Amino acid sequence: MSEATSAAFFGAVLRAIACTRNDGPDGEAYDRGVIEPARRIRDLEKEVGERALTQEETERVLGWLETILDTKRVPDDARDHHRARIAEAGGLTVVTRGRA
Repeated sequence: MSEATSAAFFGAVLRAIACTRNDGPDGEAYDRGVIEPARRIRDLEKEVGERALTQEETERVLGWLETILDTKRVPDDARDHHRARIAEAGGLTVVTRGRA
């Protein structure tokens, strides 16, 4: 993944997080399932900086994203929409479902 593609990938992931409604629990479960994984994604984005993401880092980010979408109880059609946008932005051929 090129550095331009990495920036677009992180942008699409963070946009998906921000644009999904939370129909999940509040409190500790929200902190653990949304706030913490989102913080990890932002921390990794800062760590990566200008360099391209590795395959392992990409999979880790997608796993954290799935944890967030699970916690927010995002419907499958919305998940598919976000996965397609992320794949396009990141130059990925397939975005698979998984957990970190």
